[in-house]
Amino acid sequence: MALRGAVRGRALAQTMAAALTVGSVLFMVNLFSQVREGPFTWVLAVRIALTFLVPWLNATLGLAIGLRRAGAPPRHRTERADTATSQ
Repeated sequence: MALRGAVRGRALAQTMAAALTVGSVLFMVNLFSQVREGPFTWVLAVRIALTFLVPWLNATLGLAIGLRRAGAPPRHRTERADTATSQ
């Protein structure tokens, strides 16, 4: 299964690095002022967690889709039917 391959070893390290990079930028843009000014609530904690979780999920699913396509047999191109008929 491609998803298993995307959450192991080097792939996990790559997706974590992507999530930390993108999540940090999103955190600074969207939430830093709220954290600095306070108060720190559980709702804010959930928003911070989602700020890092969403990029990780995106990177992981993208990698899983890429691994799936790499392991799948090649698709055969079919001729497209011409919708316009010439008479």
